[in-house]
Amino acid sequence: MNERGATLIELVLSIVIIGIIAVVITDAFVTSSKSILTGNAVREAAQEGRMAASRMVREIRNLRSDRCVSSATVNTLTFVDTNAETITFSWSGTSGDPLMRNADIFVEKVSNLTFTYYDNAEPAVGIPSPTVCGTPCSATCAATNIWSINIDLTTQSGAETMQFRSQLHPINL
Repeated sequence: MNERGATLIELVLSIVIIGIIAVVITDAFVTSSKSILTGNAVREAAQEGRMAASRMVREIRNLRSDRCVSSATVNTLTFVDTNAETITFSWSGTSGDPLMRNADIFVEKVSNLTFTYYDNAEPAVGIPSPTVCGTPCSATCAATNIWSINIDLTTQSGAETMQFRSQLHPINL
């Protein structure tokens, strides 16, 4: 009788080859999964940052008058808008903390928010301590010396960060 079957060496060799193929396929799958997760984190950070920067610019442009700024620091801006609403954008200065709009979380994770204030000199000069008023929009308030504002915002999602910069001039200054 001439019966043929697989020898032990052939079986072991088949198992080794199948194992190598499985490792290669698994590695490719893990790599593509990590790429997808990184891409999603970048997209999320970009989307949040773009939305926040756009809305901040839009709202700050509607500052009511040059007497309606009550706080202007490197991480906080408080003002009254044309609808008589007091708006505060603030960040604690600690990476990973949220950007706040009034008492609400505006962006979950921020690694930087910097407001830089400029006067209307030619060329514009940075103002380290802008003129503000404790009782905004009061007739007794001195006009702010802010002419334009730069906003630097860096959002994060996972290990990914996205940076946004805007320069604006409030329409009523």
